[in-house]
Amino acid sequence: MATIQLVVFELAGNEYGIDSLAVNGILRSKKFKIQKIPGMIAAIEGIINLRGKINYIFNLRTKFGIEDTKIAEESKFVMLNIGKFVAGCIVDEVTDIIKYETADIQMPPSFAQNLGTAYIKGIAKVDDRIIILLNPEKIISMEECERVDTALPFLPIETAIA
Repeated sequence: MATIQLVVFELAGNEYGIDSLAVNGILRSKKFKIQKIPGMIAAIEGIINLRGKINYIFNLRTKFGIEDTKIAEESKFVMLNIGKFVAGCIVDEVTDIIKYETADIQMPPSFAQNLGTAYIKGIAKVDDRIIILLNPEKIISMEECERVDTALPFLPIETAIA
């Protein structure tokens, strides 16, 4: 049986997990100033300067249609490898890193794909917890990254994996 390691985070009281192989890093949000970009798509909160490079930060609350709140002290940026890009997602808190058997992952119901939730890769049950597994390449698609990169050529998305 294959085992994956998941980075588990909370967003609006729900737990989500992402394969740790897709995670480039976890940053404390309060250590960075998010620069807003006028006219940017709603799902992009803005950009940050990470080690001298520009990285885009996506707001998962906006992306998932969840009521937006102010970034809290415990909020984190989960930085994801999306193809040749690195982009971050704002989450309420990173709660756990767990190992999980891939055979135990339940597939999402087929009707969920038709409801605009193609970013759900599966569902994991850990004791009494339900963790929604996300597909990082569907949360932030290559097309979105390339569209943003093309629209703002003077602000290239970070292409080197730190």
